[in-house]
Amino acid sequence: MKSSLFLLLSGLSIAVAAPRSACAEDEWTALFDGKSLDGWVQRGGDAQYTVEDGVIVGTTVPKTPNSFLCTEKNYSDFVLEVEFQVDPELNSGVQFRSESKADYKDGRVHGYQCEIDPSDRGWTGGIYGEGKRNWLAPLGGNLPARYAFRQGEWNQFRIVAIGNQLRTWINGVPAARLDDQEPVMEGFIALQVHGVGNREEPIQVRWRNIRIREIADASSEEARELLAAFDETAETENIEGPIFPKVDEIQKLAEGFKFTEGPALGPDGRIYFNDIPNERTHVYDPESGKTTIFRESTGRANGLFFLPSNALVACEGGNRQLTRQTVDGEITVLADTYEGKKLNSPNDLVIDPVGGIYFTDPHYGRDKSGLELGVEAVYYLDRKRKITQVANDLTKPNGIIFSPDYQTLYIADPGAETIWAYDVKGEGKIENRRKFAAVGSDGMTVDTAGNIYVTWKGEVIAFAPDGTEAGRLAFPEGPANCLLVGNTLYVTARTGFYAVELNATGLLP
Repeated sequence: MKSSLFLLLSGLSIAVAAPRSACAEDEWTALFDGKSLDGWVQRGGDAQYTVEDGVIVGTTVPKTPNSFLCTEKNYSDFVLEVEFQVDPELNSGVQFRSESKADYKDGRVHGYQCEIDPSDRGWTGGIYGEGKRNWLAPLGGNLPARYAFRQGEWNQFRIVAIGNQLRTWINGVPAARLDDQEPVMEGFIALQVHGVGNREEPIQVRWRNIRIREIADASSEEARELLAAFDETAETENIEGPIFPKVDEIQKLAEGFKFTEGPALGPDGRIYFNDIPNERTHVYDPESGKTTIFRESTGRANGLFFLPSNALVACEGGNRQLTRQTVDGEITVLADTYEGKKLNSPNDLVIDPVGGIYFTDPHYGRDKSGLELGVEAVYYLDRKRKITQVANDLTKPNGIIFSPDYQTLYIADPGAETIWAYDVKGEGKIENRRKFAAVGSDGMTVDTAGNIYVTWKGEVIAFAPDGTEAGRLAFPEGPANCLLVGNTLYVTARTGFYAVELNATGLLP
């Protein structure tokens, strides 16, 4: 099983989220007066733009293309801030340095867009070339930014555009960096309502507190400081010395289960894990130290993973399916068959940079009646829910994890007592299988240095990126899975749930 790596941003305040330079409030210009759409003009489609309670509300209209509410004035170098709230089913964005020219596609709005993407992919804050150039700075490898968006809440963009250098933040987290070799140096600001095809039911996106501060001199110290702020986030490094502490420093956080598995970090900062035989998902709160029941009748769920959209994906081994649960509790089946044949028992999963899901599908238990596939394999589910088989030459695939740079996919094969490494060559494309370590594992996690932590025969074992052993720690009960959050390693082990502080740091705090 794999541990879900998730950034806790639920407590981050918009008021203090974005980096700000020391400047007087009167240096900012409000682009929206809170009462009217004065200073704005609509282009493109026929979506509705209204003002309600100091907020610009964009409402979809069927059978119309993308719509844009554009400033009448053009802007060149600036800092732009805007808060937004979007329906989870609606793609949107904030245009900047954008244009509408009669000699280009009959005036189609085109230019830079700071993407609003509430989907499972989580690319909110990426820079898209609307109407002309496609993706210019996607967020595939920027895990903190992908998880910074807060579903159903107000979020904030900060956009810095100085010369050909563009930077974006989402809720204070650095998102996209683009030094454009074909820059557009001036254009209008616009609020997009994406087209929804024939959908009759209206959905909405909202904007408020829209303000801009123009930069007169792109070579000034102020301009340099604004751009440098993007790179000023603290970098965590592994502490020198042994990774693992002494055995007596292991803490038991909860007990009384039958077989624990699948730890995952949720958007609320709590740790979710499963008790497979009892068909329950439990949740541990680090603040209170209490463990409660989150879900019952889980279909013997095993691996868990929270997506950037805050949805929870579960490998329901007993139900032989992969499911997605929204923040509202709605559960849908993502995958339960391959080429018309029922899956074995999905076990573990991981999300890739574009929102696709790799998952393992072994079979455990003596009774193999009803198994239709005849192979224990690894699958890839893309964003359109097309499923492909990516590895079918393993004995019993189980845990699965990416390297920090997403270039390597590790798959544990307890049946062969081997952890395999693959090169990732694209969406659902892996190759160059090679032996990484001569152990199996039920679950794995990774740290910022690329060390892989596995659970095997009563211990958690750490392996360096080159496959050499970096340390091991025995637990009171045999570990089944592990999750590194900050410096805390959470471990599911048979009847208990444990934690221990390491000299290592998880990919996210």
